[in-house]
Amino acid sequence: MPLPQAARSGLLVSALVRHGTDVLMVRERLGDEPEPSWVLPGGQVEPGELVHEAAVRELREETGLRAAPGRLAFLCQYTVTDDPGWAGVWTVFTFEFAAAARDLAPADPDGSVLEAAWVPLPEARRRLARLAFRPRREPLLHHLDGSGEGHPGESHLWLWPDGTDAAPVVLPGPHRAAEVPDRA
Repeated sequence: MPLPQAARSGLLVSALVRHGTDVLMVRERLGDEPEPSWVLPGGQVEPGELVHEAAVRELREETGLRAAPGRLAFLCQYTVTDDPGWAGVWTVFTFEFAAAARDLAPADPDGSVLEAAWVPLPEARRRLARLAFRPRREPLLHHLDGSGEGHPGESHLWLWPDGTDAAPVVLPGPHRAAEVPDRA
């Protein structure tokens, strides 16, 4: 998921795909990171591309799976000030996908994805907990665990207005249709 060096804002997407109790993850190496990390498939939205189209494309490129997003899982926005290559405001849309197949065939044109794998949920949580970058770690673990207020898997808006080292502001997402009172 290479990012432009002089970006001031950008849109990113990630794909949360589950098959039974497994979560689809990719092992990627970004820039000058010393070790690859296990993360969700995803990347940058290209010019003229809608976010859901970008999520479908990134999923296909990084894992070989073809699917349509089922729903918006959560939204994350953060400000980066301490890294000139990432400086700016970033918005990440994480979509949930239903997996129709388990066969993986990564063909990442950026070359950052080293492999894709179905990872049992407890191991996926352990891998994600090791991520240093809070906007990649905290919203996803919260969503997978169903922790905090609301229902498990309920969507939230995660904001880091004061930088990624500060505490996030977490706003609940819309109510599920079953919880909205009938107005008739």
